[in-house]
Amino acid sequence: MFMYSRLKWEENAMENIRFTGFATLFFLLLLFLPFPHSTAQDVAAIPTEKSAAESETVESLQIKVSVNEVRLDVVVLDKKTRNPVTDLTAADFEVFQNNKRQAIVSSVYVENQSSATANPSSNRKNNRNLPSLPSADLKREDTRRTIIFVVDDISMSFEDGYYSKMALRNFVEKQMQTGDMIAILKTSYGNSALQMFLSDKREALARINAIHLDRALPPNPPAPEDDDHILYRVYDNQLSTLSYSLRALQDMPGRKILIMMTAIPKLRSIADPGLLGIFMRITVMGGVDFKASYIGHFNRLADDALRAGVVVNFLDIGGLRNHAAQEYMIYGLNSNSFNGWSQHDINMRELWEKMKNESPGNALNPLPTKTGGVTIENSNFFLDGIGKETESLMKGYYLVSYAPPADTFSSGDKEIFNQVKINVKRRNVDVYTRDGFYNRLQSDMDADTSQDPMVKAIFSPFLNADLDVNMTAGYVKDAKAGYLVRSWIHLDPKDLKIVETQDGGARIDLEMVCLTSDTNGFVQDFKHVKHSLDFEPDNKSENIAWIQKHGIRFAMLLPVKKPGFYYVRTAVRDVESGKVGSAYQFVEIPDVGKKALSLSNIFIITSADDLKWQLADETIESQDGVFFPVIQGENVRSPALRTYESGDMLQTLMVLYNADDKAIAGSEIEIQSILYRDGVELRRSEPIPISSSGAVGADGILIFQRFTIGPDMPPGDYVRQLAITDKKNSKKPEGNASQFLSFTVK
Repeated sequence: MFMYSRLKWEENAMENIRFTGFATLFFLLLLFLPFPHSTAQDVAAIPTEKSAAESETVESLQIKVSVNEVRLDVVVLDKKTRNPVTDLTAADFEVFQNNKRQAIVSSVYVENQSSATANPSSNRKNNRNLPSLPSADLKREDTRRTIIFVVDDISMSFEDGYYSKMALRNFVEKQMQTGDMIAILKTSYGNSALQMFLSDKREALARINAIHLDRALPPNPPAPEDDDHILYRVYDNQLSTLSYSLRALQDMPGRKILIMMTAIPKLRSIADPGLLGIFMRITVMGGVDFKASYIGHFNRLADDALRAGVVVNFLDIGGLRNHAAQEYMIYGLNSNSFNGWSQHDINMRELWEKMKNESPGNALNPLPTKTGGVTIENSNFFLDGIGKETESLMKGYYLVSYAPPADTFSSGDKEIFNQVKINVKRRNVDVYTRDGFYNRLQSDMDADTSQDPMVKAIFSPFLNADLDVNMTAGYVKDAKAGYLVRSWIHLDPKDLKIVETQDGGARIDLEMVCLTSDTNGFVQDFKHVKHSLDFEPDNKSENIAWIQKHGIRFAMLLPVKKPGFYYVRTAVRDVESGKVGSAYQFVEIPDVGKKALSLSNIFIITSADDLKWQLADETIESQDGVFFPVIQGENVRSPALRTYESGDMLQTLMVLYNADDKAIAGSEIEIQSILYRDGVELRRSEPIPISSSGAVGADGILIFQRFTIGPDMPPGDYVRQLAITDKKNSKKPEGNASQFLSFTVK
């Protein structure tokens, strides 16, 4: 038994049906009608190559150290307002190399900020329990700022870790802009920045929420570490993570910024000059002069940062120290139990207190000053993200170019540091820039060319476009696997190399990888296959013509055992030509077992086979994954292609889980459609109750929709949101569920 009701929304129609097994499948197969689709228009437009002038413009925005030119980035802030000064010319700058004035060749201001865009928050005005909208994938050429946040959790107490996550969330919610690409690392473990660059705020917040910085008190606390041992661990891990981050940023586009949040922004120094002081330090006082030990390492990193074009900032996560000291005295020194603090928290608070009262020789880490960044101390910057001054430094910069003296790089093997100073003639301004560079022409940070191209493509934050690969993916609940991630992949054949065989046939050799990874970059499930498409002489022409018209379609299943946030990634390589294409999608899998309203992803249905596969009670080989091509199937477009024209119709399917039968019978559960264009709400339907016969379904309520691209939808990027609300629990997260479908109208 099932019933369906038609929901009106201008030219759109939706049906929602209680899922009862193959009876519903049979009904929907009868209901299913292929929708109009374009032919030649289905192929995405091929971007043209940049002109020589455009290429020169892009090249001119790079920081550079060479025999003929030194090009440095300079930020100028107004002392009073702390806002960037943007109207300077080359005549306003003075450049000195090793105290000798140099002739300036050029000066240009580079704007990092994106133009003001509408805040797509209207979907949260009526219901704050709904998630924010997804953003379009950020292309390499559209990236304005690439930022790595390093959380120095080894130096932090529990409280510091809490403030770090607060700063990260506030940055994403308040300061992150269109055109920003960010990654988040910790010094305690793991270097996975290349896997974790994000441009979508939803993904960034999921990553932040997944970071574990709290340290529970162990049953038998170890003996407290001595100060030197703690500082060795802190500084060594700072160096390691900073070095890795600079390498990860070297090939990234846009303004490149590294922000380290740490509880120890200083290098500990024992300032007692003279032989007697050294003797006392070794024999009586003990301790290590970490400033003397590590200053050379950080100076080298500063030169690497220059050649990678990275500005480094240190943010002291301790905030206003008077408040921290008061709290420490109350909960630390004056308490025998430390109120449940872990041994690590106690060690870090005691070390901070000692460093505060020690020699004034303790010096701030030199990286920020040497790279044009800042160190923020005694400020609760985390209340607003990364603070006003750090944000101002990220808004834009001047590229000041000069021709270096002829002997700058002529010292043979001898390493010489060329000191640079840049002054601005205007009064009441502060200047932030590099302090110099070593006399080496090529960076030691050469890109790693040994990495497998498939691995590089599948983990890159940008799509590899040598081959045109499109993908759409989503999850459904599965009785055997727990959850299944189902993906449709489409490969455009225009760049594939078809190999003629000796028997008169033809062959296309492909290598494919598909995997899921969590927000920490760890691979969960993986499938790697090599596939040859063989065309017999008798049907070679027919099959090749079909592929050239429709492309090559693949279907992919991967089991996922646990709910959470995942990336579904795929890469395809043409073995003969070596060309690689990639695609990825962010998928959120809720915990359906918690009985809160939940929705599967929205699946685009283009054929009866798609629908049958989607509705099957048991998925064949779902535990091992399935990867198979579709050739000479129905003449319909692939679900992975989400570019449409006016008049095209989208048919979609999703499943609603944990809906209460009584609430549905009483029309208490409603569905609403909201359409956004380029992040701005275009229109929304009135909430309409979901109807049901009252029969109990095995998996949930199936919601089948048809949506026509109307003439009132101009070209652009669209998001269609489906929001379902239990009116009795509308103010609670468990009473709301929402999913999005992104597509483009040409």
